[in-house]
Amino acid sequence: MSDLYKKKIIIVEDSEFSRLLIDVKLKNAGFTNTHLPLSSVEAWEQIAQAQLSDHPFDLVISDLNMPDLDGMDLLSKIKDDPMSEKLKVIIVSADADKPIQNIALSLGASAYVTKPFVPEELIKVVKAVLQGEEIPPIKGMFPAS
Repeated sequence: MSDLYKKKIIIVEDSEFSRLLIDVKLKNAGFTNTHLPLSSVEAWEQIAQAQLSDHPFDLVISDLNMPDLDGMDLLSKIKDDPMSEKLKVIIVSADADKPIQNIALSLGASAYVTKPFVPEELIKVVKAVLQGEEIPPIKGMFPAS
């Protein structure tokens, strides 16, 4: 099995259905190291602990609109912390507002995918981001430029 499929991915999504859907699709694609915190606050704690333990996450897939710590705040925390600033982040949101997308990308998101999306297309984006490749164009997806 390729090292790609062993990458450590955290899925930050307040909708249990969406969180589980993304997890199942990642596992069906071969990804074996996924983590599903129940809240964005818990996710930030896990990201920080992973950085300190020298077993950092490789990718964050985060919703944008969440209670407590929203996706934009989580992205800012990740990118503002010297220990996690290189962590790759994909924002997945129903918010298709171009200025919001541009803000997320300018804050350091690797890609912004709008819901609803085809799960297999998200997998293509995940693979490209993890491999540092050009992100394939998909409907509803806005790569960082």
